[in-house]
Amino acid sequence: MAELVDILQRTLTRGKGIERIPAYVGTLRELAVQRITGCADPYAAIKRESNGAALQLLPRLEAFVDAEKTSAGKFRRACLVASLGNIIEYGVQGHRVPWGNLETLVTQAAADMSIDQREELFAATQKAHTVLYLTDNAGEIIFDRPLIQALASLGIDVTVAVKGAPVLNDAMLADAESARLADFARVITTGGGAVGLLPQWCSTDFLKRFASFDLLIVKGMAHAETVPAFSWSMPVALLLRSKCDPVAHYLGVPKDRNIVKVLRNHKGWLGPLPARKSLAKRRPKSGVAGTRVG
Repeated sequence: MAELVDILQRTLTRGKGIERIPAYVGTLRELAVQRITGCADPYAAIKRESNGAALQLLPRLEAFVDAEKTSAGKFRRACLVASLGNIIEYGVQGHRVPWGNLETLVTQAAADMSIDQREELFAATQKAHTVLYLTDNAGEIIFDRPLIQALASLGIDVTVAVKGAPVLNDAMLADAESARLADFARVITTGGGAVGLLPQWCSTDFLKRFASFDLLIVKGMAHAETVPAFSWSMPVALLLRSKCDPVAHYLGVPKDRNIVKVLRNHKGWLGPLPARKSLAKRRPKSGVAGTRVG
């Protein structure tokens, strides 16, 4: 508790720029938990269980998507599945994953949408040759599979990025393997473990790749906090579910709603995503052993 209070004091009181984003504070928190407990991946068991439970639902998720006959219809339904899949989250106050009710929630996912820009996203795919898809949680990554498959079926070269080190229940390479995403896309890692997209915990190679993509699709609350902080020339799509009051307020939607939001020519308050070299003198001053940078 003393270390967590110190992290809050240093980031929220003295921190500047990205250091004041909740995802940045949360990353330092998770690294402190890993170091103090001696457990490098506290969510390992939950991630395996989430993947197993989600894989049991996969045939019904695919049937829901395949009920549409056109590629545009399949894409729209796959977006519903992907955004609803963000419900698989642990550690959010007052939120429980409704495993027994997920199949019903899939069928009513369209009615539960508060921001529905699926048509804008589909239009963006028609002009895109390459897509970078940033995943969020284990289990949820199974719900991403129909959308990744739909993107590939449109003739788009899809690259899926998972975390390169453990943080919360975020998906890693083993989770992408469980979902068999390599059947439809190239799978890479961010190079480190961070809550959301924080360049301080990304590899040089990962940061260099961004400029080459035509479209960026990102999943989850932490990416919705961090990705819009930067400026993007390519269209950016945010897919998530508003699972807590702060995120619902941030997005201007009710709680427990599905979101597909597209940003075009977005100007973030932090400017362009910095190159690795420019971060050399701005590494996190966390004092937390085991901080994974690069």
